[in-house]
Amino acid sequence: METEGTRARIIATTVELMEAQGYHATGLNQILQQSAAPKGSLYHHFPGGKEELAAEAISSAGQAFTHELDAIIGEATDVNMALSLLTTFFRERLHASQFQKGCPLATVTLEMAATSDPVQHASRASYRSWLARLERLLIASGCEPARAPAKALFALSVIEGALLLCQAERSTQPLEQVVEELRHLF
Repeated sequence: METEGTRARIIATTVELMEAQGYHATGLNQILQQSAAPKGSLYHHFPGGKEELAAEAISSAGQAFTHELDAIIGEATDVNMALSLLTTFFRERLHASQFQKGCPLATVTLEMAATSDPVQHASRASYRSWLARLERLLIASGCEPARAPAKALFALSVIEGALLLCQAERSTQPLEQVVEELRHLF
């Protein structure tokens, strides 16, 4: 149905724009123009306006990365291989976007999670999904189940921070360094 195609285009465009330039720098007219969506379709599909659309974009970006993470974990034989594949994924993503795209959630989460319940809920759900997958990977690789949640949180936090530093440095060296340290720890 065309209405669903329009909704999907609006969300996909919002994901791209907000990841690259943030919530506040992304205007609704820009989203409509780049998604080639009729003006009335925005409030038809997102009656809560920009905030609702941002939460949907966060959920969509989070699900897309969850699928990537599942593929990486499915391909890996252990934690070290998963870390190598994850590093390759983010290295390619950073280079292809000229360092505009690190974590698909971070930009909007940093801007809006403290003040927007819908964005905070969408961000939390995505991050929790990623943590659960990392916990399972660690347990499957021999980590004590009681320690897996803390280790997964540590790994995700370190990788998130490294992605931010990669953007600041316009270099993938911070990511490569922290992943090397994670290999030693795990």
